[in-house]
Amino acid sequence: MTQREDLLDFPGAEALQAAGRVEPPTPQAVAQALAAVHATARQETAQRSVVVPLGRRPFAHGRRILATVVAAAAVAAGVVAYSATDDRQADGHPAHQAQAVSVATFLDHTADVAYARPAASARYWKVRTKVSQTGAKPAPATDYYYARSMDAVYVVAGGQTHTKPGTFGWRLGSKELHSWSDLDRLSTDPTQLLALMNSSKEYAGQSAFLQAGALLGDTPAGPKLRAGLYRALARLHGVKLVGTVKDSAGRTGTELVFNGVASTDHMVIDPKTSALLETSSVGTKGRDRGNTTRITYVSVGPADKIG
Repeated sequence: MTQREDLLDFPGAEALQAAGRVEPPTPQAVAQALAAVHATARQETAQRSVVVPLGRRPFAHGRRILATVVAAAAVAAGVVAYSATDDRQADGHPAHQAQAVSVATFLDHTADVAYARPAASARYWKVRTKVSQTGAKPAPATDYYYARSMDAVYVVAGGQTHTKPGTFGWRLGSKELHSWSDLDRLSTDPTQLLALMNSSKEYAGQSAFLQAGALLGDTPAGPKLRAGLYRALARLHGVKLVGTVKDSAGRTGTELVFNGVASTDHMVIDPKTSALLETSSVGTKGRDRGNTTRITYVSVGPADKIG
C-alpha cells in the first residue's frame, strides 16, 4: 500500500474524492472545522496510552485523526453526506450508502432522477398535504385535485368534497400559469428558469427558492421541467445542503436550506424519486420571528377520479 493509499484508507474516502472540486470555505467555516479537529485530537490523545501495542502500525492512530480532518474540511467546504437506498442487500433490505457531495452535485443528480420519471397522463393531479404553523392546532391532511383546464379545484377534507370554481394556477416570476399546458410551454433551461424566478429585486434568490418549491410540490410539472427546476436550484447562489433528515411524517430525505430576507426556508427531497417531501419557513424578523409554517406533501401524483 502506498503512502497516499494509506492516508486515504478510511470509510468514505472514495466518496470524498469523487465529490470533485467545490468552492473554498469561508474563514469562519475553516475556524469551526479546525476547532472540531483539535477537540477530537485532544480527546483521542487523552484516551490512549503512549505505548503502542505489538503488531499495531504506529500510523493507524494518525490515520483516524486524518479522517476527522478530511471530514471536517469537507463540511467546511460545503460537502456533506446524504444517504441513498437504491441498492438492496441480499435479504431485500435497503443498503444505505453515504455519499459525500456538494449541493450542485446532489441537485444535478436529483434532476437526472426527475428527468427519468414518467409524465402524467391522468385526468387530475392530486396533492395531499398537511399544513402546520407555530401555535396552531395541526390541520388534518387535505386532498386537492387539479383538473387539466384548471377551471376548478376539488378539495376533499373530512370526508367531504368541495368544488371551488374560478381561475386557478401558479406563479413563476412574471408569468401566471393557469393550466397544465402553461407548464408544458415553460422553458426547461435552468438558466432561463433561474432568471425568471429571480425577477424580484428585494427577494432575489429567496423568491426563486420558494417558487421552485411550489412548482415541485404542487404542480403536475413534467419530467423535463422538474429536472430544469432542480438544475436551476443547483445554480442558485445561497442554497446550502444540510444532509439526511427525517420529515414530520418520518420519511427520510435530504434537506436544503436558504437564508432569505425575512425567513429561513427549507426543502426536504427524496433523492430516490426526486419528490419534494416537505417545505418549511422559519421567520427571522419582527412578529414572525421564530414562527414556523410547514407544508408536508403526504402524497402527490396523477389520479383518474376524485376520491
